[in-house]
Amino acid sequence: MSYQLLSTTFYRLAQLGHANAMLSWDQQVMMPPKANKARGRAMAELSVLSAEILQAPNLADVFAAAADSQHLLADWQRANLREMRLEWQRACAIPKDLVAAEAMATNECEHAWRQMRRDNNWHDFEPLLQNVFDLAKEKAQALRVALQDERGYSNDYDALLDIFDPGTRMRRIDPVFAELKAELPDLLQQITDRQNSQPALIRQTQPVAKAKQIELARELMTVLGFDFAAGRLDEAGHPFSGGVSEDSRLTTRYDENNVIEGLMGIIHETGHARYEAGLPEAWRHQPVGGSMGMGVHESQSLFFEMQLGRSKAFIDAIASKAQQHLGPDPAFGADNMHRLYTHVEPGLIRVNADEVTYPLHVILRYELERDLILGTARVKDIPARWNQAMQGYLGLKTEGNYRDGPMQDIHWSDGAIGYFPSYTLGAMNAAQLHAALLNDIPQAPSLIAALDLEPIFAWLSNKVWQKGRSLGPDELMIQATGEALNSAHFLAHIRGRYL
Repeated sequence: MSYQLLSTTFYRLAQLGHANAMLSWDQQVMMPPKANKARGRAMAELSVLSAEILQAPNLADVFAAAADSQHLLADWQRANLREMRLEWQRACAIPKDLVAAEAMATNECEHAWRQMRRDNNWHDFEPLLQNVFDLAKEKAQALRVALQDERGYSNDYDALLDIFDPGTRMRRIDPVFAELKAELPDLLQQITDRQNSQPALIRQTQPVAKAKQIELARELMTVLGFDFAAGRLDEAGHPFSGGVSEDSRLTTRYDENNVIEGLMGIIHETGHARYEAGLPEAWRHQPVGGSMGMGVHESQSLFFEMQLGRSKAFIDAIASKAQQHLGPDPAFGADNMHRLYTHVEPGLIRVNADEVTYPLHVILRYELERDLILGTARVKDIPARWNQAMQGYLGLKTEGNYRDGPMQDIHWSDGAIGYFPSYTLGAMNAAQLHAALLNDIPQAPSLIAALDLEPIFAWLSNKVWQKGRSLGPDELMIQATGEALNSAHFLAHIRGRYL
């Protein structure tokens, strides 16, 4: 049967993806620096091998035969056929030599970024990043030419957005981001005025050993349902959640003088891992059993971090655990921790930003990468554009500070161009899902206060995790919340929490 042949093919691809995910984790966590070129060749070969499997000449006939007999398939299998076909079309659109070139270029750029960021060395980083963007433009053009009619791309950048957040286009993002750019500056001023009238925050006074932070992190991850028999927590230069559904690989970074920032990063990455582990086991190793895209993925990590983790009920419940592991520093008292975690203040670093200013960090990156792909800017323009946008959006300067400016994120060096909008789309999805949760489970705050979180996780599993990729993002939100993505829920959440 043609569908079964496709299913077997995509099972093989899933195993290659598994191997690549573990090589990538090892590269960022364990691999000695001198091994990078060899690792890059191995990972590029895996990418080419996957492309060759998908570009096999006979697959066109197999897909045609499967389409003719899809009336014999179950609903989830028809959805799987749809997702397999899209992956096949994308793979056929991109030449194998471009796949290999992009894999090698991103490997070189990401590895160099680690040291060059520490050294604030934009001069040597710029040509490496330009090469990554040049190849991304080639890929985007190839995808647009092949799929424009079927996927409705208006430009090359749409083709990249569609990889990370299926169905998302510039015409969807631009009005939403325009609304945030109009609303957030006034909200930011109101919130900072209100917080400036309150007593001063208590900052951490004593360093906390990394070992103590790890103990607390592991306990909080356990409270959040993370299974350490099927996952790990390690350290990396840029926090991430990787691995596969059966083997979650989380990383974070530690600062002995600023424990508070790291804890929420761990909660954020745990949200990613719980979503991956909660995907439908019966559909595993098939495209339909994968995550629905980064807008939904980020909604889960941000639900854990922002909606759950920064709520007063949760912080009150974990404050005693924090003091047990970190010591009796007054900074770790429940009331002060809540104020620290809901303190709003413009800063340079995206991953440390509060949820009010965070969307402006994302909009800055969206506007830059969009213009780079559409040809109205080049990589050499990034530092000046970055400084100008930071001053305009947040009143901060980054001139000459590349480390805390355009070199702070791993995404561009790693080839994840078109990814950044997913963070803010995810924050909006998270707020909307939280509103729906409170409607369905009004006692949710009391459950959180008691750290009785399983009913909340069961709700997320039913509404999001178990859907896999069987629906589109809009259809998912309609089924889960009663409406498609609506930014009003995010703005209402901000006003409710901070004003």
